[in-house]
Amino acid sequence: MRSDRVKPVHGHAFFTINYSGAFSQILVFDYHDPDRFYYSLLHDDEKYRSTMEELLASMNQLLSQEEIRVNGEKVEAEALTVNLDFRGKAEKPAITFYIEFDGKLKPGEENVYECSYEPGTAEYDYEVYWLFPDGSRIISVKTSTEYEIYGGRFLVMWARRGDKYRGYEKIVFTLPSLSSQDKAPSPSRGSSRSLWSS
Repeated sequence: MRSDRVKPVHGHAFFTINYSGAFSQILVFDYHDPDRFYYSLLHDDEKYRSTMEELLASMNQLLSQEEIRVNGEKVEAEALTVNLDFRGKAEKPAITFYIEFDGKLKPGEENVYECSYEPGTAEYDYEVYWLFPDGSRIISVKTSTEYEIYGGRFLVMWARRGDKYRGYEKIVFTLPSLSSQDKAPSPSRGSSRSLWSS
């Protein structure tokens, strides 16, 4: 059973923001795993746990190398959970991370998100979705990848395998003023036995 033959084939990232400045990211990687290495972990609890620990630590190491700023203030992102799923076949595992960071936002004014990371070449296709709250507006986007803005508050950025990226992203956006925000209560946080966290 060989793990060195596991190859990433696709990536998805989904960002959401709430009015208090909490940024949430769901990051999903799809792999081709011809030797079914990840599937074999389902039959070995100890190896599953150690592998999930290694994946979470590796992701947090990568996140520590990024510089994220919200309105000029540096913030720290942290991967909190990792989960292993399969896309209908044992040879198609998907690994999902849940990541959070907090920034000080200014309702009713312009806000700036910036992220600097190592430049490089995309090894696989990926898409990044930003979903801003109702009443928000994306003013400008700076990125070396392709992107589209939908409805003023939905942003999709993407790259295809072989595309070069410069390692810098900037999104300028507004949030609705405090007086116009929906006062509906937030849903309570549930738990899932399928998620693994440190």
